[in-house]
Formats: sequence, structure tokens, C-alpha cells
Amino acid sequence: MRNSNTTLGVFIVCFKVLWRHKRYFHLLTFLLFFPLYLLINRLFLFLDYLVVPKFEDSKIQNPIFIIGFNRSGTTFLHQFLSQSKQFTSSTAWDMVTPSILLRKLIAFFPALLSKMNFDRIEKKDKGHEVKLTKVEEDEMLFFFHKLDSKWVTNNLIPWMQYDVQFKQFAHNLGRDNPENAERNLNSFSFYKEFCKRQMFLQKNKPILSKANPFVFRLDSLIKTFPDAKIVFIVRDPLETIPSYFSMQEKMKYGNTMTEQELKFYRKETYQEIIDWYKATEVAQDKLKSKNFIVLTYQDLTENLEKTIKQFFTFSNQEMSKEFEKILKSKVSKQYVKKHQNKTISDFGLSDKKIRKDFDFVYQKYFN
Repeated sequence: MRNSNTTLGVFIVCFKVLWRHKRYFHLLTFLLFFPLYLLINRLFLFLDYLVVPKFEDSKIQNPIFIIGFNRSGTTFLHQFLSQSKQFTSSTAWDMVTPSILLRKLIAFFPALLSKMNFDRIEKKDKGHEVKLTKVEEDEMLFFFHKLDSKWVTNNLIPWMQYDVQFKQFAHNLGRDNPENAERNLNSFSFYKEFCKRQMFLQKNKPILSKANPFVFRLDSLIKTFPDAKIVFIVRDPLETIPSYFSMQEKMKYGNTMTEQELKFYRKETYQEIIDWYKATEVAQDKLKSKNFIVLTYQDLTENLEKTIKQFFTFSNQEMSKEFEKILKSKVSKQYVKKHQNKTISDFGLSDKKIRKDFDFVYQKYFN
């Protein structure tokens, strides 16, 4: 869509979609708060260069990115490894307010919201719990500050996925292609500066990021971080698809969509899931074997200790004694599924169709 691959351009497209689908409350909220939020953050990010310029001296070496389709165990692995305190990771609050100066000025705010029980962005029963002070996916930074994210079409404006006028735009958003080349590099440059701030605040520990949609723009990621290491996680599509669809219909704004809208949305999303798994295979072909490993969901649930040790070997880090104890404690506890998802048939799909559409996955990982 012409002139849309900028933050302002995406903002205008979002406005049009919300108007077209008569989501006036969402539109008004978005229109009133997003520009102000962006303006405040841009101002304080600029002031960081004047007040705390030393953050720019941080050297990013061998950053580690955990990537996989949603509901594959990426959040668990990211948050569990973050407990080791051996890596630089980011909370939701860090990404909401990436400026060092701004965070210092309103440092009281997260604690105040927590005390008032207003710090939860999403409840646990809607997928995974999202809290301001909890380690989160770095894609959130692209979403909040650039509108350059699959979260725009998958969470904020899901109607964009199936609207004939906007679906091609939704498909291209957050992907590597010639039209997006400059925007993607601009977004990753913004992200790199954020990583430097985080490392500055966390004593220059290696970056550990979870950003599932990065798989669609691996070229831009590698151009920004040539020595990046990638941990791919793959889960059986028969498990991820119903889990993902169950999560989406519970989340904002999925829980405001009609059954017919969800049906249209799932049809487009199903194809995107196929693209996601294919992109994972293409990404592996672009990387040197020493720069990535592939884990399965079963590795995490059935062989956690071995998998975590494999990760530390891959990352060239030595596991601390403190984290070894945390790992032993975790392994000793039996895994219990926390929520019940709908089944494949509840979404009008069949095992046969999924096995056929994802044959390349089953042949390689689950044969």
C-alpha cells in the first residue's frame, strides 16, 4: 500500500481499518493516546543521548534469539533462562518505556500499578501472563514504537488479516522484501539502540531475546547482528494450531470479534502459520550450522535438563551454580498443563488436512 511502510503510514492504515469495521471506541483510544505516547518516548530517547551517553559504548556480541511459532514453548524457555540472571533480557515495562531517563523519572510507577493490581496486561488463562515487570518478547518494542510488527495484524487490528482491501498489506507487514528493506533496517537500528540501553543497565551481559516474528525478516536481523545465534523451537502443528486459535479468540481484540469475523480471520492466519513453519526452514538454510540449534517442544517438556545444558553449550556460557539448583528444582516437578484448549475439529480442521499441509514439518521432525 503506497506510502504505508512508515510508522505514520501504518497508523493511517490502522485508522482506516478500524473505521471501516466500525470499531469506533478502539479507533478513538488509538487516535488519542498513540501519538502522544510516541511523542513522549521519542523525546526522552533523544534526551538519553545527552544525559546518559555512555550506553552507546555497550558492545553487542553474539546476541541469542529464541524463535518459533507461537505456543511452541518459546516463552517458557526465554523466561526460564532469564532466571539465571546471566543474560540481558527485557521486561514489558522496559519496552513500554525504553528511555533510561524516563524509566528513572517514573520508576515508582510499575510498583504502584502492581500494588493496585493494575500491572497485568494479559491474564494467564488467555495464553501466557503478561505483566509490566515480567520478562517479555522483544517484538513488543517494534509493536509499541514502530507499528512494525505482526502483532499489529494478529492482535491489535485482526480485521486487517481478512479485509480484501488491506489483507495484502497485512501479509507484507513485518517481512523482509524489497519494499520493506529500508523500514526493516530502520526498525532493527532502533532495536539495536534499545539493546545497548539494556546491556548498559544490566552490566553488559549477553543479549537473550525472544522474538518469534523475527523469522520473517532474518536477513534484516543478520545485517544488524552478523554474529547472532538463533534457537529455533518447533512444535507439532496439531498442537500449536488449536492452542494458538484458542489464545487468539480470548485475547484483546480477538474476544470482540464475531464468530464470522473469527472464521475469516482464522482462514488467513492458517496460511500464515504454514508460512511461519516454512520460514523457519528457510532461515536455517541461511545460517551457518554453528550459529543455530533446533529444539522441539518435546525436548522442553520431556528432557528439560539436557536441553538447558545444550543451550548453555551453544551459547558458550557456563551455567552458574545458582541456576543449576533452579534447574534441578524445576526438573523435579512434574509438568502440568495449565489450561485446556479447544480441539482441531472445533476450528473446522482435520488431522488429515494439517498433516498434509505441514508434511514438510512431519517428515523432518515428527516422522
